[in-house]
Amino acid sequence: MMSESFYIQQAESCQRAADDTPLANQRDTLLRSRAAWLTLAAREQAIRAARAQREREKEQADER
Repeated sequence: MMSESFYIQQAESCQRAADDTPLANQRDTLLRSRAAWLTLAAREQAIRAARAQREREKEQADER
């Protein structure tokens, strides 16, 4: 499984490449890739938050 920071690094790399390219079609492709990487990072963050919530709920249930 990839980490959220990896996804963000890839998005930043795509942004830098998009900023540097003179070709509009290549820039559009890179910006779409950036958006996809950011979506993956957000998804990873949501998964981790949900997992942490489940663990808290389980701990609370075990304490009862």
